[in-house]
Amino acid sequence: MTSMQLVGLNTKYYRYQNKLTQEQFANKTKFKVAYLSTIETGDANLTLKNVDLIASSFGIKPALLFDESTAKLAKKLPPRVDMYINN
Repeated sequence: MTSMQLVGLNTKYYRYQNKLTQEQFANKTKFKVAYLSTIETGDANLTLKNVDLIASSFGIKPALLFDESTAKLAKKLPPRVDMYINN
């Protein structure tokens, strides 16, 4: 997996764990939903500033966004996690 894929999958994983839709997380980080979608698919070449912003919004260390074990768990999540979150 590339670093971009790891960060994307882990972003999705932690967003799901925090029961946030993409829209809610976008509002929290001030990212556009389309950009967040690009991050989660592993297609965004993030700056370290944005990696830090994502990590701090989840209250985790940035290194956790590069963890392969949680990224593998994220691959098993449904494609639209917002459908499975009780708001």
